[in-house]
Amino acid sequence: MSAWGTGLYSDDFALDVKSEFLDAINSGKPYREAFEELKKTYVDNAYNDDPDIPVFWFVCADILWKKGRLDEDIKQTALAYIESNSDVERWNLESSALGKKRKTVLEKLKAKLLSPQPEAKPIRIKKFYECPWNIGDVFAYPLISNLAKENGLHGKFIIFQVAAKRKMKKNVDEYPVVRCWIAEELTFPPKTTCVKWSSIPRNDGNYNYGYFMIASSIRSVPKSIRFIGNFAEYIPVDDGGNIEEASDGVIWKCFEEKIVKDYLRDIE
Repeated sequence: MSAWGTGLYSDDFALDVKSEFLDAINSGKPYREAFEELKKTYVDNAYNDDPDIPVFWFVCADILWKKGRLDEDIKQTALAYIESNSDVERWNLESSALGKKRKTVLEKLKAKLLSPQPEAKPIRIKKFYECPWNIGDVFAYPLISNLAKENGLHGKFIIFQVAAKRKMKKNVDEYPVVRCWIAEELTFPPKTTCVKWSSIPRNDGNYNYGYFMIASSIRSVPKSIRFIGNFAEYIPVDDGGNIEEASDGVIWKCFEEKIVKDYLRDIE
């Protein structure tokens, strides 16, 4: 069981359903349409005795009730699974104490679903961040931190090139994936070695060079960055490829520290 507690959302599966449901809703998809798509994925294509099916109905009913958009058929299905006691029995297999706790959780959910739901809330479409840069765009980030000064890098630049764009899943922010170099001159390609986020080679002997830059809006991007130009993608000879998936996430606030530390690790 991929759960760490008896709470409704103390469960990897429950959190996945919640996350996908809210992402779909926040992207502007109608509630019922979003629900039916999730149902097709998690219920219609699952075995009838899949223990996660009741959890799916509990989570969806809970979210829709909170939004004031719980349809009667969804409500009744969730209540039927609560009444069947099948989910509680699954916890009883772990221990009777856990089964008792889970039963309390579901009784509270039942009481909620049977009570008048809140007034339907308007759909507020979340604007997801979309990377405005093009593949091949090259930028320079000036090194001015104390860490850079302490290691003789003050006045140099992180030169980075956009190699791909990455979404962790559907209906979410789109992040640039970049390769980075530390250099003195604002030229491209740099005359220095590309910074790798792990010094451990892959099984094929190559390395992963990509960093995906996590941002929620353009305001997250440091204003000190300079655009150098758009160039053909420059790929190290020992680059492992699949840079979009084989990339390491870093927020802009930690970008300089992360790149400098990775660079220093490999020149020691």
